[in-house]
Amino acid sequence: MEDELFMRFCRDIFAGVTMAMASLAVFAAVASMLQQAGMDFAGSFTAGVLLSLVGTLWSAFKRYGVVLVPSLTVTGYLVFIVAVSHGLGWQAVLGISFLSSVLGLLFWWGSKYIPCRELPAIFPWGIKLALAVFLIGLGLKMGRIVIASPWQVMMLGDAADPLMYWSMAGIVLTLVLVAGGWRSALFIGMVAVGMVTFVEGFWVIPEAPFFLPEGLDKVIGQLSFSVPDAKGRVFYGVTVFSLLVLLSAVHWSTFASLSRAGKPAEGVRFLFVLGAAGAVCGVPPLVVSPVSVAASMSQNSRKTLGTVVLFFALALFSEPIIASAAEFPAMAVPVLAGSGFYLLLNTLKHCPLSEQKEEQRAEVLAVSVLVLLLFLSGDFATALGTSIIGYALFMSVSGRFRQVAGSVWLISGIFALYYVYGSMF
Repeated sequence: MEDELFMRFCRDIFAGVTMAMASLAVFAAVASMLQQAGMDFAGSFTAGVLLSLVGTLWSAFKRYGVVLVPSLTVTGYLVFIVAVSHGLGWQAVLGISFLSSVLGLLFWWGSKYIPCRELPAIFPWGIKLALAVFLIGLGLKMGRIVIASPWQVMMLGDAADPLMYWSMAGIVLTLVLVAGGWRSALFIGMVAVGMVTFVEGFWVIPEAPFFLPEGLDKVIGQLSFSVPDAKGRVFYGVTVFSLLVLLSAVHWSTFASLSRAGKPAEGVRFLFVLGAAGAVCGVPPLVVSPVSVAASMSQNSRKTLGTVVLFFALALFSEPIIASAAEFPAMAVPVLAGSGFYLLLNTLKHCPLSEQKEEQRAEVLAVSVLVLLLFLSGDFATALGTSIIGYALFMSVSGRFRQVAGSVWLISGIFALYYVYGSMF
């Protein structure tokens, strides 16, 4: 009995370490992008870690079982499209994040009073399937196992590339352990690759591995809502709306797929509250980290997330080490790909297809669109919006117009506006 309790405790800790280590590189990457828009690197790194720590701690308290980190995709969009290309600056980026989060909170708070049927069961299932394939693809691309090809979508990378070689070795080891039923498969794969690549010298511990958290005074309360001209104000407003739709899609998709507590609408409201607080503190919107899949290996999500919070607290003083490890991300690849395979195995156990052939065709086509678009583009909003619009059209063409839920038509209309506004800039 004591041995069993000890093994459960170890699994909880291993799952937490796995999720934390796979998430740490995000903080350095986000701070580096924001630095290109003129934001102080140390301040953005410190603020990002602190808010993620608070958000993940709250997630543990609410038993959501998910890790929260700044979004690389959303940050990249805001930095390179809004701040750099249109010259609005990082203060305006924070202002846009704040307004989008406040509007998102109001929208999702009011949505519970709208008498609408829920989305068909195939969509939550399809989101899990799409997220599983996306995670596998993300791991393969991060490890340069697959690379861009001039004559097809992608091709295998060069086995002489150390990153490709050790990433592939980590994935093979992890999948062998998964097939053998090892609950600590992701942890073992990550640690094994990390140790070997460190010994081989592919990443090193810097001479000054630690630093004191600093720079918060340069980023807190710096958000701006001022725009110089009328054209800029139009773009500002369109961006707020676009980000609102994008964050709604990302939050709902990931929370519905990965949260232990369920209640995706409640989770989305929680994330929008954090988004507004983050904008004031100098942090782009937080999202559910995909590596939260690893929480399924644990018995006690509070212990697991407590371990994550502890590592985030240590990360406040360890930015040089994190940046060094992020330059050779082979140890994160087995976690991403392995998490995708874990989610894939769990998702394929049950498929809630309708019994009617006409509805089955519409559901299979919609899910196929969702999986392919998310895998190829990495854009949750585009993938989910196109899939829902497609489902409404597929059902209508097959004579099932009246069976399409009102929520499907409402979401289809919102995404249609999102595409129209997005095409203006």
